[in-house]
Amino acid sequence: MLNRKVKFVVALVVCLSLVFVLLQSFSFRPNGEPSGLSRNGSWPTSRELSRKLWELRKVLVVYATGNSKAAGEYEKIASRLAEKTRWFRFMVAADTSVSEDELKSLPLILVGTPASNSVLHRIQRSFPFHFSEEGFSAPDLFTANKRDVVVVPMFPNPLQRSLPLAVITGKDDEAILAFWRDSERFYPGRAEFRVMRDGQRVVHGFFLADGKGSWKIDLDRSRNYTKLTKTPLETEHYRFIYHGATPDRAQLEAFARQQERRISDVLALLDPDGQVHLPKIAYHLYESAEDKGLITGNTDLSHVDPKRWAVHTIFAPELRGTDFFADAKLVIGKLLGQTASLLLQDGLAMHFSEGWGKYGYRYWAKRFDETDNVNPLAEMLDNEIYRKESYLFMRPLAGTLVDFLIARDGWSRFVSLYQHWPQQRNGLNLAELEKEWRSYLHRLKVDPRPAKTRVARVSGFQKGFCYAHEGYGIYNGYLSRQSQASLKKLRDLGTEWISLTPFGYLRDRHQPGYLRYSFGAGAENDESLICAVLAARKLGMHVMLKPHILLSGPHWGWPGDIEMKSEEAWQAFFKRYQSWIRHYALLAEMYDVDIFCVGVELLHATRGHDQAWRQIIRNVRKLYHGPLVYAANWWQEFDHISFWDELDYIGLNCYYPLSSKEHATPEDLRRGAQEVAEKVERVARRAGKPVLLTEIGFTSTERPWLTPHERRRGSPVDLQDQALCYEAVFEAFWQK
Repeated sequence: MLNRKVKFVVALVVCLSLVFVLLQSFSFRPNGEPSGLSRNGSWPTSRELSRKLWELRKVLVVYATGNSKAAGEYEKIASRLAEKTRWFRFMVAADTSVSEDELKSLPLILVGTPASNSVLHRIQRSFPFHFSEEGFSAPDLFTANKRDVVVVPMFPNPLQRSLPLAVITGKDDEAILAFWRDSERFYPGRAEFRVMRDGQRVVHGFFLADGKGSWKIDLDRSRNYTKLTKTPLETEHYRFIYHGATPDRAQLEAFARQQERRISDVLALLDPDGQVHLPKIAYHLYESAEDKGLITGNTDLSHVDPKRWAVHTIFAPELRGTDFFADAKLVIGKLLGQTASLLLQDGLAMHFSEGWGKYGYRYWAKRFDETDNVNPLAEMLDNEIYRKESYLFMRPLAGTLVDFLIARDGWSRFVSLYQHWPQQRNGLNLAELEKEWRSYLHRLKVDPRPAKTRVARVSGFQKGFCYAHEGYGIYNGYLSRQSQASLKKLRDLGTEWISLTPFGYLRDRHQPGYLRYSFGAGAENDESLICAVLAARKLGMHVMLKPHILLSGPHWGWPGDIEMKSEEAWQAFFKRYQSWIRHYALLAEMYDVDIFCVGVELLHATRGHDQAWRQIIRNVRKLYHGPLVYAANWWQEFDHISFWDELDYIGLNCYYPLSSKEHATPEDLRRGAQEVAEKVERVARRAGKPVLLTEIGFTSTERPWLTPHERRRGSPVDLQDQALCYEAVFEAFWQK
């Protein structure tokens, strides 16, 4: 047992996948049968079609030639798609030249209308849609108009059911082309469909695809957003459009008054004589981040669409993008035009915002100044660098820079600088400007926020779950209703903690480039993390935020492979890493996450770089006032970490083999698990810190005790062997 000064805490964390995603579902059947073949000529499941797609890794795009005006453009877009995609080999053929053998031997993407694409015309009655001169429809779900586009990422090929077929179709070739130009990376995907209208999704549908019969529309899961859209209120400058159930009228009216006050303040400064007539802003309010993402393809708290003179905002009870940043950006762009400086563009919009990040941008900029988190001004004025840095830091800093410039130089001179950048940059002494701005930040007064020092709630044996976002269709990721249901199920099972994992992407394991954030609409973006944190907390669970690096490439390489070739390169890597990890540390601080993980399995990066990690940990503590952990790899890292004393917990991704025997007995597994527990306890004693098993798991396959870290996809399923491993681990660590 440990001495009384050291409490050995173990949080057992296992891995959950919300849903099998196309990119995660490639495997073969153990008996050697091609995985995509349906059984005895029956209808395949969506998983079987996905596996067949990944088995072949070839896709034939068949474009329409029946409309001579559109045929050439179809071919151009298809050819660009073939050049851009790295996951599959794309081939292109006209509907009039494709062979029968090709149609029956390859995954297909058919593009065009049933009238312009002869192949689609041939099979159109195989879909659960009705095509007519007016458009297309699905009984009891929707009736589309002539300009709508229906997109089916995956469906059994009626000419060969074991092969996947994707379709982009409608009644108008020009509408299809307009959609496809904006979606050139489209490739076959899930058993769902969507109807697009003017760039937005108006229907999101699902198929019943369980292999028991023909694919039909699942009306219970499908959503027609046109039936959930209403215009409940108009004001002088806004037309509010609500997407969801009936909104709270009093809340909506109060919000409308607030926006009118804000926009009046902007217009009083930008157009004091009222010479410019602005049309009413189409202000779209969404009752959930999921709906906003599915309809617009953007899950940001708020974003603008200048072409349609519109703002789109999440308007959920606990999550809202109503700080006026988006509104200001839209109006400024109309009245002052676009500046060439992203810093000045964001800064001026922030200047008019209220309550950004709960406490306002000035509060956070002051925090950054006090914690040495202000980027060099020259870097912030470089658009390329500005784009790659965290917006959580850039926007508040940009706002205070604009505040300072307006206070120092006056509004007219600032507008001239804004409109004539970078020409007027030559007249600036950047070193002197930066010095004056930093002095302004030092003197800035903000309302204090009570410091929150989170007390670690981990005491004794914990029941945790490594909650993975693997639903990249938005409707099945962290911010979805499906996720909320999954979290409810976990809570019902007794789960007390979850970990959430956003990813950062490094292009080359030997080059210290910028780490790319997970900001895509279907990715582990900030909004999805916030939604999951709020949902878990509402259920009484605690959250660990555990950012993780992946290496760009077909197999998303392991972070332990990151290895710079010189000390200079390592220094550059740690600078980029600090810039990346602080984004998530700040997010954890903003939303009161219970534990933050400063790194995961960076095996080579932790060897010989003790001081670099100590500095990273100290920098993180300046931003995040909660307990910290590092998740070490079990193989060659856990025993060698030298900076455990800087952290609150020792972290271990625990995938030690429990036995080397092919036919291990329960006693063999218990003995192996006990040896693992003793090994962990030795490290805990030496470091004088409690331990969190940040990951542990065994696949549901035969003999998972041999190599717990391997995925072993395609191996025979064996739930009993998996259960034996967990039982052995539970017994070994119980009451530790």
